[in-house]
Amino acid sequence: MIECTLRRSYKKYQKKLNDGPPKFGSFLPMMFYDLKGYGKTRWVVVTKIDLDYEIERKKCDSDESLVERCIEFLNTPPKSKYGKRRKRKPEYGHFESKPYRFKIKENDTGKKYIEALLITNNIKHSKFWDKGPVVYGTKK
Repeated sequence: MIECTLRRSYKKYQKKLNDGPPKFGSFLPMMFYDLKGYGKTRWVVVTKIDLDYEIERKKCDSDESLVERCIEFLNTPPKSKYGKRRKRKPEYGHFESKPYRFKIKENDTGKKYIEALLITNNIKHSKFWDKGPVVYGTKK
């Protein structure tokens, strides 16, 4: 597991930067027909993942394994405040272990981050903008 965080994202026409609870990505309204179960049981979220890329890249053999280990960290639930009474859920919901697609990008200051399309089984989540599209019917 690699410690990483999701970068806060903003809507294009959001009035204030600190308006409302923080959101960390958004559901994509595009149709991913090559993804089995898309729109019924699986949806795609676009996120930006912050991590210390140069240090963590030396520990992993490829960028894909780096992203998979980061997703594994995001899927771990936080420690329970109440002992073993209640099972906790992951903070951002559950993501599949492999991303749909990812790119390594660089911001203005030269720090690298990961922009990833992650597959989730939640149609809506309070930490992400919008909600996933629903696909009706099937192709014949």
